[in-house]
Amino acid sequence: MNNRFLGVILLLIGLVLGGAVVYVYSGGRGEKETPPEEAKAERKILYYRNPMNPEVTSPTPMKDPMGMDYVPVYEDEAQEAKAAPGTVRISPERIQKTGVKSEEAVTRELKRVIRTVGRVEPVEDKVFVINAKVPGWVEKLYVSQTDKMVSTGQKLLELYSPDLVSAQEEYLLALKSLEDVKMSPYEEVRTGAASLLKAARQRLKYWDISDDQIKRLSETGRISRTLAIRAPSEGSVTEKMVVEGQKIEAGEPLFKIIDHSSVWVYGEIYEYEIPYIKVGQKALLSPSYSPNEAYTGRIEHIYSHLGSIRYTQEEGTEVRTAKVRFALPNRDHKLKLGMYLNVEIAARVAKDALSVPDSAVIDTGTRKVVIVDRRDGTFEPRAIETGAKAEAYYEVKDGLKEGEWVVTSANFLIDSESNLKAAIGSLTGHQHGATPKEEAKGGEGAPSPSPAPSAGEGIVKESPGPGPKAPRTSHEGH
Repeated sequence: MNNRFLGVILLLIGLVLGGAVVYVYSGGRGEKETPPEEAKAERKILYYRNPMNPEVTSPTPMKDPMGMDYVPVYEDEAQEAKAAPGTVRISPERIQKTGVKSEEAVTRELKRVIRTVGRVEPVEDKVFVINAKVPGWVEKLYVSQTDKMVSTGQKLLELYSPDLVSAQEEYLLALKSLEDVKMSPYEEVRTGAASLLKAARQRLKYWDISDDQIKRLSETGRISRTLAIRAPSEGSVTEKMVVEGQKIEAGEPLFKIIDHSSVWVYGEIYEYEIPYIKVGQKALLSPSYSPNEAYTGRIEHIYSHLGSIRYTQEEGTEVRTAKVRFALPNRDHKLKLGMYLNVEIAARVAKDALSVPDSAVIDTGTRKVVIVDRRDGTFEPRAIETGAKAEAYYEVKDGLKEGEWVVTSANFLIDSESNLKAAIGSLTGHQHGATPKEEAKGGEGAPSPSPAPSAGEGIVKESPGPGPKAPRTSHEGH
């Protein structure tokens, strides 16, 4: 009896301890929790479409002749298509797998670098052609080879000319005659002698006899047998057309000297780049063999025609580039005539312009399209109007607002899926979000009223034997 009573007590103690443990681990709540409600209602299916042939649809689940299940089309997808045709929804997992990247459309200053090639040429007013104004013979040649550097006033050759000797003799006679009549009481005689001396002196100057040589002739009274022809400027002798002992005629060219202590660089700009350049704009010029050896120049002149530097109508129709000119100092003569330089002109194409990366723009040939990322998993194709093209950016003039996001990577994949969805919608008549029941009632968005397909309709069945195939239902032809 006592043992039975003791067992009952132990059993009661065990039940109490078990209840306490259950109470502790259940958080002190004795009532049973109700299951949580679903946060989101179940998506409503409008209809089903054939996975291989989007034209064939059905209001009920079914399989195609190959045994594949029809794909459900949900109501929210139809509403998205109604708001913006071609809009697609992509799951975050697929976005990550396909590498979709987006960038915000912002306002910025757009710049582009115009790159071209320039050719080093001489400055036009630093090219000199030396010739003789009197006939004669080259008695002494001081510059006997081309590409020789000469300085201003340096002797180039000694020219013997009988006409020059006669002119000196006439000058000395006129000088002596003026001295003889200087004390004459007749003013007309003195004036006549002075006029003859002035004419003789002027004749010598016309033949490039310098004032120093005339002064020396007056002081010494000795006639110079030869005439020294000197360099009018420093530079390089690029052409030598005479040899020692050669007989030359008046006006015949003897030397060509180019002073290239400063040079011009001609660059070629394409027609579509002309609006972005102007006189005074800075440019970076560097030789191809040494890119680090750069020169900073400014556009000195923009030629008013296309083609060569000197306008000819024939060349202007063949060459579609404009010439721009830069001036560069060249005291150390590192820039050689005929050398090519790489030219980079930094031009501002737009200020405070709404812009998107060029990788975001899909050019179809007739229009430009971007894929707008709505930031909620949906993507909308949108046509835009672009302006200037800068380095890696397009100016957007219409079709996009600041702050909207555009897809910059994998946008062609989204565009192809969007085009497919828009095409399916146009073929099935659901591109405006109309359900089969709405179509049957002739609701808004339905191209034409037609009865809703019944179960089993929408499948294209083939007849077992030869003969025409069974026609499609009215719902299939949407």
